[in-house]
Amino acid sequence: MTNQPAPTLKQMQRRALKAEAELESIQRIRKFEHGLELTHHRELAVYKVALKEAMEALQWALEKTT
Repeated sequence: MTNQPAPTLKQMQRRALKAEAELESIQRIRKFEHGLELTHHRELAVYKVALKEAMEALQWALEKTT
């Protein structure tokens, strides 16, 4: 096993900056994905209500024809 020298202060600072940038990027992605998920759930709720109304209208029409 080879002994590797400890990272220098500059190397540690670069690593920390890189880690902060990666974290910020991940947070932006998560925020964007969360927004998409909320939009998706809103759309599903709208479709559910529309489907229920259509089913009720069909049921009413069937009752009127029988």
